[in-house]
Amino acid sequence: MTYLQERGRLAAFLGCLFLCSPAQAESPRIKILSARAGYPDARSESGAPIAKFGMWIPVDVEFELLGENTELLYLAIDTPDSDGIQSSLSLSLNVDGLKPGSTFRRISYVRPASSGETTLTVQSANGTPVSEPFRLRSLRPRDSLTYVVLSLGSKLPNFELPRPGSGDTESTVGPLRGGRVELGAISNADQLPDHWFGYESADLVVLSTSSPEFLSQLIGRQRKRAALTEWVSRGGRLAICVGTNAHAVRQDPTLARLIPSEISNSSPIRSVSQLPLYWQARENSQSSTLSGTLAVKSGSFPVANLNANLAARVVIPPAHRGTETKEPVAIQSAFGLGRTTIIGFDLDRPPFTEFPRQAEFWDWVLRECGASRTSVGSEGKSRQPNAPPSDDEDEVAVALRSHVDTFENIPVVTFGTVAFLIVLYIVLIAPIEYYFLKRILGRLEVTWITFPVIALTICVLSFLSASSMKGKELRVNKVDVVDVSAGPEGRVFGTTWVTVFSPRIDQFSVGIIPSEDWTKSPGESLVGWLGSPRAGRASLLQRKYAYQTDGDQIADRMIGVPIQIWSTKAFVANWTGRLDDRAPVVDSRLEHPVGDPTKAIGTFVNRMPFEAVTDCVAFYAGQAYPIGTIVKDQEVRLVLDHGQPAPQWFQERGQLADLFSRAQAFGGAAPAGSRSSGPAVAPSTSFMGLPLWGMLFHEASLRNDEGVVPRNASLRRLDQSWRLTADNRAEVIVVGRVAPNFGPLGTLFGGSESPSRLQLKDNGQSVPGFARQETYVRLYLPVK
Repeated sequence: MTYLQERGRLAAFLGCLFLCSPAQAESPRIKILSARAGYPDARSESGAPIAKFGMWIPVDVEFELLGENTELLYLAIDTPDSDGIQSSLSLSLNVDGLKPGSTFRRISYVRPASSGETTLTVQSANGTPVSEPFRLRSLRPRDSLTYVVLSLGSKLPNFELPRPGSGDTESTVGPLRGGRVELGAISNADQLPDHWFGYESADLVVLSTSSPEFLSQLIGRQRKRAALTEWVSRGGRLAICVGTNAHAVRQDPTLARLIPSEISNSSPIRSVSQLPLYWQARENSQSSTLSGTLAVKSGSFPVANLNANLAARVVIPPAHRGTETKEPVAIQSAFGLGRTTIIGFDLDRPPFTEFPRQAEFWDWVLRECGASRTSVGSEGKSRQPNAPPSDDEDEVAVALRSHVDTFENIPVVTFGTVAFLIVLYIVLIAPIEYYFLKRILGRLEVTWITFPVIALTICVLSFLSASSMKGKELRVNKVDVVDVSAGPEGRVFGTTWVTVFSPRIDQFSVGIIPSEDWTKSPGESLVGWLGSPRAGRASLLQRKYAYQTDGDQIADRMIGVPIQIWSTKAFVANWTGRLDDRAPVVDSRLEHPVGDPTKAIGTFVNRMPFEAVTDCVAFYAGQAYPIGTIVKDQEVRLVLDHGQPAPQWFQERGQLADLFSRAQAFGGAAPAGSRSSGPAVAPSTSFMGLPLWGMLFHEASLRNDEGVVPRNASLRRLDQSWRLTADNRAEVIVVGRVAPNFGPLGTLFGGSESPSRLQLKDNGQSVPGFARQETYVRLYLPVK
């Protein structure tokens, strides 16, 4: 037998072993027919689905069952995060009762970064693939500066916007405002997210109720309605168009909760032949009010009969036009951290679709129902349709991420020092070694010994020096923003940013939940990575971690997150819980004086677990009233006299310029990209934390100067500037911060000074370390 024959038999034998291996033995039992990640583009059938960097989106997947199946299957979606590390989210697929050849659909979720391929695979309970991998190549996330309008129930025909600074109307087919405003649409209720974070990429959701089929589907799917409601309560912005089917909307309890008004019981709608409209113009407009008349040539059209409740405000007509049009056409109110606006006619049907000023009215919808100044076109940078992902991001997000990724009192090795040491090393192993071996020893062949000795010595010294400078203790920085809604529902909402510095190569389990001091009934928590579009790319080594799913809880924990030696990894969490009815952390006892609904008097009881909350300011009816420090278990009496306009207060004392300066560097230390760290010693007492006033009320902190645009694109939901209006007399907002705290990780994050609990574990065991905690609180106190 020849040598080639032997090699051929060996290759055939190895090939058989490969084909018969356990991973390949099972034939596919299910097939992924199609998948769409993101919101369908309403203005282009061929356009890529709409998604944004670092924000969750729904994935609509269609399957075909190929054979009999008796076990629970899982859909695994793998996608890289901002550091190029693969993340995996698995959701169960229940195919009981389905016969081979059946097709079905499921909704899953993914959080895309700027680049990398997203892969879908169906697996058995032990992780064995039972389908061919399906690769999503059309997922091209927009940057966070994009303003996304998501329409539910309609594609909003003739959706138009006026060009900023002109009276011209933009085309209905081209990009809106330089590609910075995108319109998505979901017309089938089955494709709606069934978890609230499926709407995270949307800045404004427009719910159209004109289609009886869509409305019937929505009313029949409780989880879909609950997801939309929860998204709004966590800071979402929703506009509900109610005309033809006002009676059906009024009868659904979930939708009725979202509506900031009462639809008449006896007569939900009225039929009119024309409807005069007056709406607020932009601040820089020559006129304060725009107007027009909806009219039909013959017959009539339906308009909902709306009645504003005590906590709502009429936005159409504006207050100064109320005498001309008595019936309210649009009403708005807060819903948790979000806001809802009900518009009493259909925006996707005549006569509005034939309205000559519909572009100006849509501009009002984006401003008044969404983000006022951002909807002009975000930060003013144009974007081409279907352009590849960019690395644009907002300065507020950069400042916040740089801050939590910076550890004070840490010696930083500058680039100049590193370059000098590299040159010194090259000189040492080249001319100096050559001179020593040639001139002194006279034996060049000894370089086979001296060269590796020098290299090894340098490596050991470098490692020891880095260990001495960077320390051997795990360190964590954490910032919490806590919003307490003391209204009838009594909820607490939290957003947490945290960075973990690891002194060694390790894998961690990361979870964040509310503290038991704030809520006895914790709600759904969502944990994810925090990163930049400019972050690193995938390494040669395959690294991977998984999101935990537990029943209806999705991504409430990250398992097996790898962190390299002397490196950091940042995370963000969104959590909530219900206040204890018997002893809520805040108890409002505010009311309007008899006969004067414009004033607010009374007290509130502070039971927050902090010893003191400093720099407190109360905001009421568009005015700011500094109240100083409040302490634990104190009953605070509000004296709302001699106020200052809220925008003026924020522009003078909100420290927005200081916040923006942190986007470059913080306290002279290295920014996040340097990955430098050092010994775990307590910071100096001069550390005052990050000024977040300009993030919590961003648009109010901006001056009305030419060229001044918002810089908070990825954090728009936290901006509560829209509440600071003169006609918002239903609540008092108290804002303050807690002095930064430092201490052992377990003690600090497990104590009363931390509103959230960081569950950081290594191989199932809690890890020791040193931590820094910063907290801001906002209290929404109802006035009865």
